[in-house]
Amino acid sequence: MDAARNWYGAKSRALELSLLLVRAYIRHMPFTLGKRSIWDRIVERFFLSLPHQFIVSTTFGVRVSGNTRDIIQRFIYFFGVWEPCLTCWIVEQLAPGDVFIDVGANIGYYTLLASKLVGELGLVVAIEPSPTIFNTLKNNLALNKARNIRLVNMAVSDRPQVLRLFRGPEWNVGLTTTVEKSSFKLEGEVIAEPLSDILKPEEIQKARLVKIDVEGAEWAVAAGMGSILNSCRHDIEIVIEVDPRYLALQGKCPDDVLQIFLNAGFRAYSLESEYQTELYLQAQQTKTRRPRRVRNPIQDETNIVFSRKDAEVI
Repeated sequence: MDAARNWYGAKSRALELSLLLVRAYIRHMPFTLGKRSIWDRIVERFFLSLPHQFIVSTTFGVRVSGNTRDIIQRFIYFFGVWEPCLTCWIVEQLAPGDVFIDVGANIGYYTLLASKLVGELGLVVAIEPSPTIFNTLKNNLALNKARNIRLVNMAVSDRPQVLRLFRGPEWNVGLTTTVEKSSFKLEGEVIAEPLSDILKPEEIQKARLVKIDVEGAEWAVAAGMGSILNSCRHDIEIVIEVDPRYLALQGKCPDDVLQIFLNAGFRAYSLESEYQTELYLQAQQTKTRRPRRVRNPIQDETNIVFSRKDAEVI
């Protein structure tokens, strides 16, 4: 028995060391040669099915805990970044003293990025409905001793109500949603309120960026933002991840979301969703991508930036 335990312990340590070496090469080597092959032949073959609990630093210097079983957390572990184009764009927009609203904060990646950017004089409001994910979010804030963040454990909708929350699969808990999906397990019921009721008046007046990622409930969130859009800063910008498939489960389409903001004087810009491994293996090239004016119907999952700027690219 002792011999078997020693053998399994040695095997586990060897796998851990191999994982660390592979991660170091993929993340820190300044060239892309061989990274695609290593990802395909080693990471996907041996490590994707191996859950690994971790604490790592991101490319912008905050610490994040997670598990490589989840796709977002796995990419943060290997690359130190999630959605590099959107990350770079947010870095360019936020300044010390700004307010950032994170609707669907998940484990806190964008919350912590914004916390560092807005500084002690700024504020981040992080809203996450899932009690399970909310605990991870709190732990990540504690890891960084972040004090300029207000946490809210509830859902956002177009009116006060109680909603059922469905937990995403272990490989992507970020899919957790209030939109019922047959393959998702019920996590419980959560209180939901309009964003205009959740935010304090001074948070609405000072908000520079609002990020919304709610897996199909985008229209309800946008519909509850009326008073915010009427009393916010002129330069406020809102980025919403829109997926036509999930909106359809609510009887809505991307145009229903766009129209709310277009009627309030905003223009729509698209920034591709970044889930292809190749974009991370060649992160330097992806940093040049920027939000482009929406000229055609939205047919695929896309990040939409709403801005009062009038340009082809922002």
